[in-house]
Amino acid sequence: MMYRKILPLLLISAGILFQACKKDTDIFIPDPGQLNGPDTAWYSTITPAMPVSSIINNISYNNYTDSIQSNSNTAYVLTPFGLNCGFPPHSIQGIAGQVITGTVQVEVMLVKKKGDIIRLNLPTTSNGRLLVSGGEIYIRLKKDNQELQLAPNARIYLSYPADQPVNTQMKLFMGIESNTFPLNWYPNSDPVNNTINITPQNYEIQTNHLHWISTDYFYDTANIPRVVVTADMANYFTNSNTIAFTVFKDFHSVVGMYGDISTRSFSTGRLPVGKAITVVVISKQGNDYFLGYENAVTAYANGGSAVQHLVVKPVKTLMPDILNFLNSL
Repeated sequence: MMYRKILPLLLISAGILFQACKKDTDIFIPDPGQLNGPDTAWYSTITPAMPVSSIINNISYNNYTDSIQSNSNTAYVLTPFGLNCGFPPHSIQGIAGQVITGTVQVEVMLVKKKGDIIRLNLPTTSNGRLLVSGGEIYIRLKKDNQELQLAPNARIYLSYPADQPVNTQMKLFMGIESNTFPLNWYPNSDPVNNTINITPQNYEIQTNHLHWISTDYFYDTANIPRVVVTADMANYFTNSNTIAFTVFKDFHSVVGMYGDISTRSFSTGRLPVGKAITVVVISKQGNDYFLGYENAVTAYANGGSAVQHLVVKPVKTLMPDILNFLNSL
């Protein structure tokens, strides 16, 4: 008799627990420090104190650091990831124009993986136009913690292996830094001092430009239907706590999805139709990180609308698992 009475109670309890768990998958439960619930406000200015800044800092990674001797000989940095750098004699100066000799710290980075493009917030676009990337490079020179520059008429040499097959359409683009990210990539405006040579295995660059430089070509969208992709999410995923990107699967492009205050949504610029993509969303809510992604093929919506809405449901995810996902892209 006791067994017959307990069994229905267990079944009822299990049903209640199931319903509670089901609801928890759709509803954000704030941490104790968020007694008033999640912040649903959108902001015209993003500050370092906002959660989105923590996301960018925590998914980023450091430059590779080496040192050279600045003197009358050519100096080289050979990195473990294939980027080789050559610095001609007397090619380095201080900001005031003084000749620099002795040990110089060299910070370098080669960004090729799509997940790393997200981690460093370096989408492959130029003034809104879609780029296909062959690699993004960062070079910085320092001595005694002071920034250095290249001497007038000096050009450094960079070489790195191309992903196969090499693409002869690649051109040089410069990333002009500002107080806000992401970078905008500008076509090379000085082809005399900045050149690229493409061999069957390598991209070989000579440049007078430090910091960000990349090899890219414009994706040809002439006469191709295009569509804007939006990430539709719960209202507590805002521009103050969330970043979003669209990753192309069949070619090397990553597009930022930017928060529109008027529509309170994240969206791309106009993308070519018929392309396989993954929309990636990372958010920080209280002390927790959330990851969401949705696979799709770019297409017009029902009725021929040029806006494609993709529903993304980020779930609580540990930071190591977020990084592992980005590395898999």
